[in-house]
Amino acid sequence: MTPFQILRVAHLLPGAWIISRRSSMDEWEKNYRVLQRYSRKAIKAFGFELHVQGAEELPTQGPLFFVSNHQGTLDPAPLVASCPLPFGVISKKENETNPLLGRWAQLIGTIHFDRETREGNVHMLRESARRLKQGKNLLIFPEGTRSKGDEMHAFKMGSLQPAYMGKAAIVPVTLKHCYALDEKKSHIRSISVIYGKPIPYEEYGKIKQEELLTRLHDEIQRNVYAR
Repeated sequence: MTPFQILRVAHLLPGAWIISRRSSMDEWEKNYRVLQRYSRKAIKAFGFELHVQGAEELPTQGPLFFVSNHQGTLDPAPLVASCPLPFGVISKKENETNPLLGRWAQLIGTIHFDRETREGNVHMLRESARRLKQGKNLLIFPEGTRSKGDEMHAFKMGSLQPAYMGKAAIVPVTLKHCYALDEKKSHIRSISVIYGKPIPYEEYGKIKQEELLTRLHDEIQRNVYAR
């Protein structure tokens, strides 16, 4: 978080820190609900209105594999604030070192891995598949980095492998204007999260990953540009 971002949510940080230290790693769902409340408060503190579409249509039976575009450093806040179903995030190892956000990421079951090593990627795939087979939900940012705007980066090959291995339904998720959370001065005051129709494994299991990645990327990009 930047100094500007910290200043805007300074009143929330002591409580979030204390609760994070008292919380158990084994209580993912409980931790998620607490983080959800803080995420909603943080978005309001930044002065933004959050609009959500499609969340009420999400199936209550998992596992679900959320596939989202990545616009800014605080993307997890609107995602957690809007999603009624607890999920962990597949994230690069570097994010684990953040004293507060890294701790909360661990508390909701985030999988941190070293993207630069074979061992790290193998660990991520095995752990992701294991979680999904247990019925837990996961989210990935297949661009691998922030777009910092509306134009998305290409999705990285292999991003959907955990879903294929865990036979999870894939849910495309669109973030709109969430990069504004990173901007010190922005005319944007409204951000959105759009949950698409889940794609069951029975439907995509026979489709090549490259084809499915393109399909998901194009659907999310259309939503980003739609008025």
